[in-house]
Amino acid sequence: GKGTVAEWDSYVAALNTFQNDGVIVWALSNDSTFTGADISAGLPEFYTSLQEAWITAVNIDKTGSAGSYTYTKKSAPCGETAAYCLGGDGWNITAAANANNSSTDLYGNTSGTSFVAPQISGAIAILANHFPNHSPEKLADRLLASAENDWVGFGVDGTTTFGNGVVHGYSTDFGHGMMDLYACLLYSSDAA
Repeated sequence: GKGTVAEWDSYVAALNTFQNDGVIVWALSNDSTFTGADISAGLPEFYTSLQEAWITAVNIDKTGSAGSYTYTKKSAPCGETAAYCLGGDGWNITAAANANNSSTDLYGNTSGTSFVAPQISGAIAILANHFPNHSPEKLADRLLASAENDWVGFGVDGTTTFGNGVVHGYSTDFGHGMMDLYACLLYSSDAA
């Protein structure tokens, strides 16, 4: 069912409580015909209390080699969630497959934001270990502020000012850009 107002309020309160100790990473829809984020990914737009430690995950296919990479959005765009959206490459991932009777192939190629969200969650876990005194909000900010977004066609639609005056651009298609854990770890502890 759709749930009652009380049930929704209880659900949002539980998500908000979780943010006291963790970051919520929500995969955007894989439907690339969408013009914005789906309602579940965009809950912080309706409940601003959820904006503190929330990251939406967008699927960006990064191909090529250094100096000539291309970036192609393969999911719904970040849309309204752009200020807290982060990309990863979840396109054409080789993974264990469900073999059927006509196939002995145990692996197959698949794609989706469901492969991007765990990449971001894993990065949060690494950061939490590396920066144990950071709040969940600061861990999320650190990832967003260090994302790679300097490619042709990125199209900055807005900026976020993070701690220590770090300003980072985002786009409605790609959010803050591609997650860059290495750059994230290089930032001084007060940068995000």
